Amino acid sequence: MADRFGKRKKGTRVSDVRRLVRDAGRIVVRSGELPAATMLTLAHRLPILWATSPSAWQQAELWRMSLEKPLVLGAVWTALALAPLQGWLALARAWGARGGAVLPFELAALGTAAMGEAVGTVHRRVTRNARRLSRRGARPGAAGRR
Repeated sequence: MADRFGKRKKGTRVSDVRRLVRDAGRIVVRSGELPAATMLTLAHRLPILWATSPSAWQQAELWRMSLEKPLVLGAVWTALALAPLQGWLALARAWGARGGAVLPFELAALGTAAMGEAVGTVHRRVTRNARRLSRRGARPGAAGRR
């Protein structure tokens, strides 16, 4: 495993394994929270889409909804696009240093970091929307009444 300065470490440490397990656990927890937050956000946003004459805050919500999709897609794509490059770099380092024993752990850590970044980006956006819409006091199904 390489440290943050790019120096090659000898073998894996227990703290590295614990960090990998902790990061994988975070991904599982965040992935579990996504469906509930998504359903809450949809419950607030679908009536806005069905409204015949949306109010000013509903129009702002429509704009926000339309603009955030490409932003999240770009952030996730960037997080996942760097993973193959980092994997190839790890393979090249392991091949050059003949340190094949650390390679599987290093590749697992790189994959976990990439997935954590991708899931974290989506999780932050979806839960932020659910909290914001819940604070707004908008009841699901009450789109045309405000």
